[in-house]
Amino acid sequence: MALTILIRTQLNSLPTLADVCYTKANYGNNTNSTLSTNTPRGVLGGSIAAMSAGGGDYVAYPCGMSTMPIGLFVNDAAGAAFENAPAVASGKLAIIKGLASVEVDVYETRNLADSADITYALGESLYSAAYGLLSNEASTSGIVVGVVTKVPTTASPTLGLDMRI
Repeated sequence: MALTILIRTQLNSLPTLADVCYTKANYGNNTNSTLSTNTPRGVLGGSIAAMSAGGGDYVAYPCGMSTMPIGLFVNDAAGAAFENAPAVASGKLAIIKGLASVEVDVYETRNLADSADITYALGESLYSAAYGLLSNEASTSGIVVGVVTKVPTTASPTLGLDMRI
């Protein structure tokens, strides 16, 4: 899974990853068409990072609908099969924050409540969905993660956004 940085801003590697960042299941939680059985466990590049009230200082978690988003994970926690595993070795993973422009290839494609397809429009606000992926359905936290700048198509399936966190 990938996050492509178009306009760079701040990269934060201060938080330590919570254990769940390495074990989070990304397939089978929902019927999202951007994920498959080959999707690695752990947080994915382009998914939303969060802080947890009871998690301790400088500990990053996968975001949910009610947690406070702090940015987007730049890489997968598991890394690629042909790479070493720097996140596992260091317990850290870069989180991009600020007013960056990025494209992601993991985002919600189906509504969790009724399994209806989600469509995106330019200028829409993006929030964290239940499993830490971007969605245009408002989260219970109400925190806007970004604004849609590129609508995914069959020819170019990435979602573009200007970040707001």
